Amino acid sequence: MPKSFKGLALGVAAAAFATLALTGQSNAKEFKLTASSSHPPVVPWVKTLQDFVVPESAKRAKALGHTIKWTEAYAGALYNFKNTLEGIGDGLGDVGWVGTLWEPNKLPLQNVTFSIPFVTDNVELAASIQNDMHANIPAMREAFIKNNQVYLGPQAIDSYVLISKTPIKSVADLKGKKFYAPGASAAWLKGTGAIGVNGGLPVYYNGIKTGVTDGAIVPGTGIFPFKLHEPAPYIIKVGLGGGMTGALTMNKNTYDGLPKEMKEMFHDIGKGYGELVSKRTAAFHNASFNKLLPEAGAKVSELPMAEQKKWAGMIPDLAGDWVKAQKAKGLPAETVLKAYMDGVRKAGVKPLRDWDK
Repeated sequence: MPKSFKGLALGVAAAAFATLALTGQSNAKEFKLTASSSHPPVVPWVKTLQDFVVPESAKRAKALGHTIKWTEAYAGALYNFKNTLEGIGDGLGDVGWVGTLWEPNKLPLQNVTFSIPFVTDNVELAASIQNDMHANIPAMREAFIKNNQVYLGPQAIDSYVLISKTPIKSVADLKGKKFYAPGASAAWLKGTGAIGVNGGLPVYYNGIKTGVTDGAIVPGTGIFPFKLHEPAPYIIKVGLGGGMTGALTMNKNTYDGLPKEMKEMFHDIGKGYGELVSKRTAAFHNASFNKLLPEAGAKVSELPMAEQKKWAGMIPDLAGDWVKAQKAKGLPAETVLKAYMDGVRKAGVKPLRDWDK
């Protein structure tokens, strides 16, 4: 090959390589994102945001040729527990945990499990069903989109238990007593003769100690960290079960600005987040009860199964009332209720009450 042609060929090849390199470089982007939560990383759903979502996304983004620079703001640094939905929707945080349990009006479908107690205490199963429901029921995803965010992954809570100043050996022992039962969970006491009092974990200790209530309905994981066994030493497993209480979401404006491969990456990470959170929550529940020993002043017991079934049967038709209220808004409540109950039964769990029948 003549030198002139050889030089020309090399020049063309070099130019093509430079163009490819430039194209690759222009596609590589740096994303400045904020991970946020109202709660501190001591709880599993925030710890997993901190030690899994943030580092895992940075690592995977790098493999895709991008860079994420994270700012982390937990423990209410940007907003409190009453504003988790608005915090992500308004863009104070780009990715964060949203407490759906405080949003019965804006996220009614995500609150279905508060109308169906005594179904399952398997937190990993609840999270898996939650993810399937968001994948298969458009209205559940749209509820987040209406609040300017995109659902990424599930968060379910461990089984709720009853703590009391005095022994509770039967449903009859509940009559006339007052128990902290936040939000919709107060309805679980209907028919028992007990009274539900709204509140949150930080106020339970003093409230029980000073006689505001006789105890509380609380997730098992919340007892030992808040030392609730001191004012209410009787801890009774009553079969109430757990359910959906939150989700990992991303601000929609942020999401829309991501390339396709980054969107897919975050959805996959969201699935992993849900799996890890549920495993950690279940482990945290067991570890907490391992610390609730007699020498710590705790008196742990389980309500007899006959009494659990009696309690489940005494509660009014919460699910039916919930379905009617949501159908009036044009929401597919029956589909959501059936999906959750069918998911539980398909896993081989037999609920103490079939709320969809």
